[in-house]
Amino acid sequence: MYANRMQYIIFYQGKQIIEKLKTLPIDVSYISEKSGYVVFYGDKDLEAQLKKQLKDVKGFKHIGTSQTYDENLNF
Repeated sequence: MYANRMQYIIFYQGKQIIEKLKTLPIDVSYISEKSGYVVFYGDKDLEAQLKKQLKDVKGFKHIGTSQTYDENLNF
């Protein structure tokens, strides 16, 4: 079954956001503690729900789609 996945980036400050991401239905691919961002894959349908859950987490700054993601690649 093919799921409509998208690559996202979360910018954060502090460690609370990383603990929250462990409870969400996403696949974390990279965490940069020095620069304060996380790259992860998640369902495109759940984007609004992810934003809603993360906006109240202490240290959350911004979520956006990754510029390096290529929609044409399907694997």
